[in-house]
Amino acid sequence: MILHPRAYIYNQLRLLKRLNANRILNYLRIWVSLWVSQLFSRPVVWSHPFSVHLETASVCNLKCPECIAGMELTSRNRKLMDVAMVKEKLNLHRKQAFYCNLYFQGEPFLNPQLAEIITLAKSMNYYSVVSTNGHFLDEKNCIRIIESGLDKLIISLDGIDSDSYSQYRSGGHFNKVTEGIRLMAKTKKQLNKRNPLLVVQMLVNKSNEHQLDKARQFVKNLGADMLEFKSMQIYTVAGRKQFEPSGKNFNRYIGKSKTNISGSNKKSICFRLWSHVVYTSDGLMVPCCYDKKPDYIISGEDESGNSPWMSKKMQDFRAKLLSKDEVPEICRNCGS
Repeated sequence: MILHPRAYIYNQLRLLKRLNANRILNYLRIWVSLWVSQLFSRPVVWSHPFSVHLETASVCNLKCPECIAGMELTSRNRKLMDVAMVKEKLNLHRKQAFYCNLYFQGEPFLNPQLAEIITLAKSMNYYSVVSTNGHFLDEKNCIRIIESGLDKLIISLDGIDSDSYSQYRSGGHFNKVTEGIRLMAKTKKQLNKRNPLLVVQMLVNKSNEHQLDKARQFVKNLGADMLEFKSMQIYTVAGRKQFEPSGKNFNRYIGKSKTNISGSNKKSICFRLWSHVVYTSDGLMVPCCYDKKPDYIISGEDESGNSPWMSKKMQDFRAKLLSKDEVPEICRNCGS
């Protein structure tokens, strides 16, 4: 939901500036690969990812009950990704990729090198995105993030009052987040900067679904440029009882029994497996951003010398969604 059209237009122009002939050609080859794969029901990959996901931090200051990081179910040796590793991963894909998510699980602002990482991504002509729970948007951080060149900042605000917000954001402070959003918008104006696009994202659940109509004006008053509603991913039966919204628009579990915590098991091709590459804070590649623990690690060259992106293990994972085999659990709980 666009709140400030001019800010959105400038953001789209920043994204377009990241394109060149190689990156455009690769993006087209992704779609051709998808079409051929679907036609022959086997994975064909003639392209590289256009989007790189880097887990700059795998730890968080909150304990949200249906978050893998909040429930402390992630398995990582390194909690933070340093600049050297970020540079290594971005270099691997810079010829074809132009979009970079500097988050996965955890809170990116817990990484003290975040601004330096964003600056590095900008120097390689990546469009950069950070998603945060919004608890670290003080004056110093706002200035650092704006001047580093971040293109888009997503801030989680799951409610328009303290009561609805605190139902899910365990350990979070509603007033601190809203003041942080205001401060970021104010600092952009003071520095005369158009970046980053300021996006407020609301996970729709039982405690806030009645607020959706009022959320637009509330968020606009905070100074945000966009508002996004997102369906909530739930992992436990208790979580379904506590958080599952009654409406259909943002509920990925409609039609499932209350004891079923898997979403759709529809077998289909998945765009992300051909277009996005995801690295944990350990530097390990996983097939998708829904592999949060992770359960399906894909790293290193295979026996034939193929890169992880083209390895037999990655191809076998893609093949599962093109065949009649059982769909992996991370795909069954996917909202896309």
